[in-house]
Amino acid sequence: MTYPEPTMARDDFNDRSPSDHLDGLLALAGRPAPFDPALLTRLRTAVMHRTELVSNRYSREPGRVLGRRTLRHVFLLPDGTTPVLWELEHDTGPRAQLVHELFADEPALLAAELAVDVRFGDLEPSAALGDLGENRIELHLAPAATGRPRRYQAADSADHAVRLLRRAVNADLPGETIRLRVLSAVGHDIAFAGSNSRTIGGRCAGWTLYEHAFLLPGGEELSLWEVDHSMTPERHPVCEVYDRRDTARDAAERRLEALGEPF
Repeated sequence: MTYPEPTMARDDFNDRSPSDHLDGLLALAGRPAPFDPALLTRLRTAVMHRTELVSNRYSREPGRVLGRRTLRHVFLLPDGTTPVLWELEHDTGPRAQLVHELFADEPALLAAELAVDVRFGDLEPSAALGDLGENRIELHLAPAATGRPRRYQAADSADHAVRLLRRAVNADLPGETIRLRVLSAVGHDIAFAGSNSRTIGGRCAGWTLYEHAFLLPGGEELSLWEVDHSMTPERHPVCEVYDRRDTARDAAERRLEALGEPF
């Protein structure tokens, strides 16, 4: 499923007053927002607001098409500050209904994004979501990128590696030696490892990094690093996979910086 860009017509983007826009967001969420009342009071004094598309994702696997996008709503207040509300919009629930969730802080948004992305079928619930499951094994080995102990999913690890590498679009994928090693994995674990975004030429662009750790026979660990972004000419969400964290981050940052270069 593809979602429209914020520049396309939708009555809850930039064509209403900031106060009406806030009311529209709260109505879309459909339940009392867990925000500090003082924050909502401040947002209602905004003199301008802007909505930016941060990321979007849709499934490419057979079956029901799933979609998710994240929007950033920026409010300019009279004192010059610019508080942000984050909107997570998706249709991954059991009834395929479009759901809107609102957040006032980015860490809570990132946790919710990961919980939604699990439903795409190529990520599994991680301990960051508080789900250990019966088919998980907890090993206090090297810490994950999040600093927590790894909790390995002890099933279908080879299939997970195949799906991950198949989705990647970069030409400099990890080599055959690494591919064969991860295909022998007896466990795997996924962790959020960072993100960056900025507004360039009126467009919000950015990337998200995930660590896919594989437990190999004999207890050795090997990680692949997935960069999700939509920094393509068509703005379609894509995935790139690297065998080193610094290589993945450098590639993502080069793409982001290139968007800001003059033609």
